[in-house]
Amino acid sequence: MQRKTANSQYKWNFIHLFPHQQEWEKQLNNLNQIIQKLASLRGKLNELENFRQYLQWEKELTFQLTKLGQYLHYADLDLTNLDFQKLNTLYTNKCQEINTSLSWIDPELKKIGALTITKWIKQNKDLQSYQHKFELFFRLAKYILPEDKEKLLSQVSISRHIATELYDTLAYADRQPVFVDYQGQKQKLTLALYTEIMEKSQPKEDQDFRYEVSQKWVAYLSNKKHSFAKIYEGILRTSVEELSLRGYQSTLEMGLIGNNIPNEVYATLIQAGQENAKLYREFLQIKKKFFDLTNFYATDNSLKIISQYQRKFTVEEAVVLIKKVLQILGPEYQEKLNLALQPGRIDYYEDTNKRDGAYSSGGNGVEPIILMNWDDTLNSVNTLIHELGHSVHTLFAEENQPYPNASYPIILAEVASTLNEHLLFDYLYQNSQTKEEKIYLLQSRIEEIVGTFFRQIQFAKFEWESHQMVERGIPLNADLLADLFQKINEEFGADILDKKDPNKKFYAWPRISHFFHSPYYVYKYAVAITVSFKLYQEIKENNITNLLKFLKAGGHKDPLDILQDISINLNTINIYQPLLNNLKEMIKELKKWCKTLNEAL
Repeated sequence: MQRKTANSQYKWNFIHLFPHQQEWEKQLNNLNQIIQKLASLRGKLNELENFRQYLQWEKELTFQLTKLGQYLHYADLDLTNLDFQKLNTLYTNKCQEINTSLSWIDPELKKIGALTITKWIKQNKDLQSYQHKFELFFRLAKYILPEDKEKLLSQVSISRHIATELYDTLAYADRQPVFVDYQGQKQKLTLALYTEIMEKSQPKEDQDFRYEVSQKWVAYLSNKKHSFAKIYEGILRTSVEELSLRGYQSTLEMGLIGNNIPNEVYATLIQAGQENAKLYREFLQIKKKFFDLTNFYATDNSLKIISQYQRKFTVEEAVVLIKKVLQILGPEYQEKLNLALQPGRIDYYEDTNKRDGAYSSGGNGVEPIILMNWDDTLNSVNTLIHELGHSVHTLFAEENQPYPNASYPIILAEVASTLNEHLLFDYLYQNSQTKEEKIYLLQSRIEEIVGTFFRQIQFAKFEWESHQMVERGIPLNADLLADLFQKINEEFGADILDKKDPNKKFYAWPRISHFFHSPYYVYKYAVAITVSFKLYQEIKENNITNLLKFLKAGGHKDPLDILQDISINLNTINIYQPLLNNLKEMIKELKKWCKTLNEAL
């Protein structure tokens, strides 16, 4: 189903935020009143009452900005919508104005000092929820520049970050429709159709066809490879400028220090991925052997061993299933789940210029929402239960943590979502009736773990190495980035894939939007699935205590401290072994079921 033909219950409704765009613009202008109030405190924050007033107005400003920003997600429904492009520009300009007008605050707080502010917080009960915020602030205080330099940086922030917006325009808004001849008719190549061809076309007869379709699918990347490379270089150079100006040791340190994550945790994660890449190679060999392919190409990698698995899920069927799967998490969880599923909170169906993928967004007093691109497959069910994990996490944190502690960092965000994926697989596999269904579920689950663990570690290494190149002053270009991506891809198991055209470079790396939007983000997926697997093991033993404790914790401590509270230590490589052992067992079981299937054929 296309979004344009769907009923309103399957679409976002933000009327509770703003009844219309004019009201949104009015509220944006009303921010000036809060900005003026904050400006009146300049030079006065060293007095307790003024400090307390600053915190109250800052909280209100954050809420209003979050509310305004949430409404702007409407733009993701049609990236060619000029009205929302205008609103987004207004919002961006206002944020720059705010940052410039209030650039004096951080230097002034730094001048007041940790000793005084910590004393105020300890002695005043109404301020104690700000303890972690200011622990973090003073950890980063040495990187805060003098007021005049902070103001200058805020004044040029839009131009320095325009490369990210240019990426969105190039990757989405300027993307032209592509058509393929499939099943006797010319069809538009949507993500759903592309996935169907990659997964369900004939293994041998359609090898060339899959390759051709793949080339068409990524043609917009290859055709604009030089532009994407230059955009990425611009984003990385901005990061390198930042570390030079502020005195960080590296972009990696700059990307991790906010969560107090040691560089060693990042390096250990990459080590765990590289040392266990043999599991991915073993998985690829199972598929190559089953399909009896002389050459096994990257475009054969998504083929389903059980291609005739036809189970489809309407949105309603998926919601019933998800509620049943998550019953094990108890009544508190079910209550929050029902809130997250209310009409108007989820936009389900895909459309031509709608943003790809899925996400959940909310917090700071604004209810969470979910963007989907529903295609009736098990993958859509898995995506929905994943995003609902985010929304429920947000609802728990908002209910149990006072501002600003409800807001949790991304490294914790992916725990609740990937936990739900473990539970969905467990339920479906235990209730599967045939070996064909078991094979389909096992293959899908292994691919999900490979994608969330190995693939994200691979991406993490790519962006670390590309950042290091720019730090060393090495100019980037399309071929250099393509070669780097391919080299790392092979380190993580793709070296056993045959090359359809050994001399051809592939420029698919720009599909990873996190590289452009949020550097040093992707590693968090791999960390999170490791943490969620530990919680999943506890839940299988009917222990949901640590899960609920985690969901309610929000971001009131550093991430590693919150994880320590539920007995998880990321400082050792051994933490990754339970997940990897489970993956090994699933691959072994898939091999067994494939053997019985071959014997029956």
